[in-house]
Amino acid sequence: MLAKISEVLFGGTRGFNQAEQRLLSFLLEALSVQDHAILSAQLKSVRKVQRQHPGKLLAVYYRPGHDVPRLPYSGDEYCLAIIRYRSNVRVRATALVLHDGRFSTLERNVPKSLAEIGALVSVALHPGGFKSITGQIDMEEHAGIELR
Repeated sequence: MLAKISEVLFGGTRGFNQAEQRLLSFLLEALSVQDHAILSAQLKSVRKVQRQHPGKLLAVYYRPGHDVPRLPYSGDEYCLAIIRYRSNVRVRATALVLHDGRFSTLERNVPKSLAEIGALVSVALHPGGFKSITGQIDMEEHAGIELR
């Protein structure tokens, strides 16, 4: 009951929807055995999933004080993978982004339902040149006003 009240007050859910789980399964299948084990442990440690911008950005939060194993990829916005999949007749791409080695966000095209995901096209691990969508969303929210 307290969990339900918390979700209403603070937003988010306790887990991933079926579409998000499907994308994560595509990624897990593409990872090395060691990275697969670490990401799986991280996913089990997720306390809350917030869909801050449905369809664009999903953020995860871990249990306070819980030391989650980290992947060996540091940095604020390290793109672990770009997952490409068919959605109707289009190919869509979703990025899985790490923060200091921990799964932090799904960005760009975050499907809301399993019906939006068709066949897997590709999983590109460690893509170079990735730019996070968070800055773009921040600018949209603040109507281009720079905060100081």
